[in-house]
Amino acid sequence: MCGICGIVGLTKPGTIVTMADAIAHRGPDADGFYRQDNVSLGHRRLSIVDVQHGQQPMADESGVVVVFNGEIYNHPLLQEELGEEAPYQTNSDTETILRAYRKYGTKCVEELDGMFAFVLYDPQQQCLFGARDRLGKKPLYYTLRSFGDIEFAFASELKALRACPEIVSELKLSEEGMISYLLNDYVSSTLSIYDHIGQLAPGAAFQYGLAGSKQEGFRQWNYWERKIGPPAGGKRATPSYSQAGQTVIDLLTEAVERRFMSDVPVGILLSGGIDSSTVVACAHRAGFQSLKTFSVGFQEDSFDETPYAEEVARLYNTEHYHRNFTSQDLVERVPRLVEMMDEPFADPSVLPTSLLAELASEEVKTVLGGDGADELFAGYDPFKALAAARWYERLVPRFVSQHLVGPLVRCLPDSDRNMSLPFKLNRFLRGLHVARPDRIGIWMGAFSPQQLTELLPDFQGVGKHPFGSADKEADLDDVTLALDFFQESYLVNDILVKVDRASMMHSLEVRTPFLDTRLVDYVNSLPSHFKYRRGTSKRLLKDAVLETGLLPEQIVRRRKKGFGIPVARWMRVELHDYFRAQLLEELPTSLGMIDSRAIEKMWDEHTERKANRYKELWALFMMIQWARNVFENSVGQPQPAATQQPTDRPAIVGLPTTESAAPLPSGKNRNAA
Repeated sequence: MCGICGIVGLTKPGTIVTMADAIAHRGPDADGFYRQDNVSLGHRRLSIVDVQHGQQPMADESGVVVVFNGEIYNHPLLQEELGEEAPYQTNSDTETILRAYRKYGTKCVEELDGMFAFVLYDPQQQCLFGARDRLGKKPLYYTLRSFGDIEFAFASELKALRACPEIVSELKLSEEGMISYLLNDYVSSTLSIYDHIGQLAPGAAFQYGLAGSKQEGFRQWNYWERKIGPPAGGKRATPSYSQAGQTVIDLLTEAVERRFMSDVPVGILLSGGIDSSTVVACAHRAGFQSLKTFSVGFQEDSFDETPYAEEVARLYNTEHYHRNFTSQDLVERVPRLVEMMDEPFADPSVLPTSLLAELASEEVKTVLGGDGADELFAGYDPFKALAAARWYERLVPRFVSQHLVGPLVRCLPDSDRNMSLPFKLNRFLRGLHVARPDRIGIWMGAFSPQQLTELLPDFQGVGKHPFGSADKEADLDDVTLALDFFQESYLVNDILVKVDRASMMHSLEVRTPFLDTRLVDYVNSLPSHFKYRRGTSKRLLKDAVLETGLLPEQIVRRRKKGFGIPVARWMRVELHDYFRAQLLEELPTSLGMIDSRAIEKMWDEHTERKANRYKELWALFMMIQWARNVFENSVGQPQPAATQQPTDRPAIVGLPTTESAAPLPSGKNRNAA
């Protein structure tokens, strides 16, 4: 796992070093640099595979050079195929990317299976070529226009782009990105929180040709399309329910086995839920013993899953590590986490995730996690809510809903418990009278469009269609519609971002076997009722795990808790004064468009238990923290002097400047891997 960055254009040689240093947490083991034809590439390495010879940037005999973040899980198979003409000079999957490009050109990305973001420079073609993995596990930001003498730039994280003086001096807050965040809890899709900086979409590739080259300019395309439903043409017969369950377990076990490809120890994040517990069981099934597992718990019973994690650890005799997350952890961790996230991000579970990553990083450098199962097998509450909404609309007139049911629900006494009934009912009602494809976004996000008109009275884009789903097929069944939302939006922009940033801030690599390409394609091809039926979520996965005897009934059938934290209670009790000071003191000048009276109203409603406004208040809290960090504090805000290197270090380290790039393995690195 690594961090990558690059520039096309005229800039000081030391700029690429400063950019790479900004993401040193992604790769503390080594660094490397390349410069030629006004193209500069930087790399920070976390050594996992081929520790001794996998340094980057890595170049081949023709001078093509690559920087790469991630893992290629079919590397051993491709190594056999691509090594037939000439033996590999390393055992690194980075060399596999170079060899695949030499053989297949830009179609090489279709041959790669894993989690990755890479960019290579072909000096003969005078162009950059890059790609992001199919589901967006690894990030890749890039500039959408020139910034001064910088024609094009890319990086794993925004902080690396902000470390470039030419870029940071022209950065402006994106109104579209801000609205996206407040509606969704995250900046979605291909946007960023800044104007003129975007993200490469999952399953997409790009090519950038230098000025005067045959490929001059920027173009991108999708090399993979995610599809939910049977294969086109109906060529493959639908398996029986039992057969499908067995295939899922077999594919998952194979995915787990591939993700143990490492030259360093591998652990497993174990929450105690069915997803991570199944990963532990499949690892044991694949023959891996002496496993290390890691979990985080809470003092509040409705949030804590510790007993279940410990039960699975005992069942498979793992070496188990555990810590509790407290209100004081929140106060201590928010500043660093805000700096690491780069953009406002309102999923509170990123905090315990960061503690979990810190705990695991003390013992191992890479872990497996259970993320992705909910999005594949229909594991969230909205799957149930969509069916309920259909019946509610048929039976309850809109007038009665708005003027009788709504007021009655709002009168229910509020609770601090995780996903309490009053909280879920109020969320359910607010999403009823919108287009069916938009309901889940309304239920899941912090603010509704109506609330934003009060919070941002001068913004012009608030009333636009918020979730981009108006073009979804109206005849999709509820389960498929919900699966599409969770896989396309929530998984990519929330879950995977959370896991990537929280883990990489502790230099820990997280691998997700449930998001194995073959498993995703197979599960998505199965009928909806295999995954959800008559109120039973994750039906196929649960039955398959029980049928194969991987886990006991009390783990498989227990009620889902999720990985939240008791923010609603902490705002009212333990951290009342802390949150009040952060939310109600003068807003950062960069957020002057927000009406502070709307914040005060929500705070009063929440603390006086008139309504549960923790999601709205938390989203505002995190945005305020982000704005103060980026626009008002020195922490995380690049300064002009940042390009000056320490006197004991040359401005460029290991940067080839001759016409030929460094051959395999790559040249000097500041730190030995």
